[in-house]
Amino acid sequence: MRNFTLSLLLALAAAANTAAGESAPRIPDLDQFLAVLPAQSAPSVPSPSRAAYLSQASGLSGERLFQYLHQATEFSFPKGGTAYLNAKKYMFSVADNTGCGGRPGVVAFYSQVCVPGASEHGEDYREQGDANGDGYVDSDGMNAEHSWPQGFFNSELPMRADLHHIFPTFIKPNNTRGSSPFGVAGRAEYSTSSGSRFDGSVFEPADAVKGDIARALLYFVVRYYDRDIRDGMNYRDFWTSRVPMFLQWDRQDPPDAAERRRNDLIERYQGNRNPFVDDASLATRIGSAVFQSH
Repeated sequence: MRNFTLSLLLALAAAANTAAGESAPRIPDLDQFLAVLPAQSAPSVPSPSRAAYLSQASGLSGERLFQYLHQATEFSFPKGGTAYLNAKKYMFSVADNTGCGGRPGVVAFYSQVCVPGASEHGEDYREQGDANGDGYVDSDGMNAEHSWPQGFFNSELPMRADLHHIFPTFIKPNNTRGSSPFGVAGRAEYSTSSGSRFDGSVFEPADAVKGDIARALLYFVVRYYDRDIRDGMNYRDFWTSRVPMFLQWDRQDPPDAAERRRNDLIERYQGNRNPFVDDASLATRIGSAVFQSH
């Protein structure tokens, strides 16, 4: 794969140089590179925008870093009735279609069960038997889990369609979590074989995705703290008191290749990145107190 990638880069650079009449080598940008790759093998490649914004954040910490990332994550999202539908289609067919054993497929986030398919529609990713061990069969497939529940921001755009905090899940665990805060569950009244649990008060995601949840919520607050995101909620219980836990989850479950790939693909779709996936030091440099103040 490494030789194949290098060959592609050299070929694209040579073509670009020939077309421009240049003799100095020039590396193609991310979009040129990804355009010639098979859809299911798009790698996690640092883009120019990523390199630029991380460089400018290098000397910042605390509130200054928080506010810088608030500006750096701003993006222009298409408005209208199809924005959320189109985002979900992209999530199922591209951003979260990481594959199952060499075939296209989507991993149900809380259940960690892969369902083969290349469809844009969640209902086509049906659970086969009780694959996640929760005692139910999700024959209606998957839907979109908003880590920051839609009701807390009145299902408004762009929050409703921002893929950096939305994940594909089987319907049962999604409905079970509802709008409950994340936390460490006690005696479980619902659980999956992957380790996701609900005790009637808090929903605990599987260890494999605790960091993903933490980074999604850290991103959400940085991007949208100045919007109406607290409607009908206990903000302290849902967010403020749990910030130290989210920072711990961020540290104990760092981004893997699939999460970095997802970040790249979401940037291609909506034009911004989750900085906490790009740089593991950012959350600690901002610190609990600053997150809790927003």
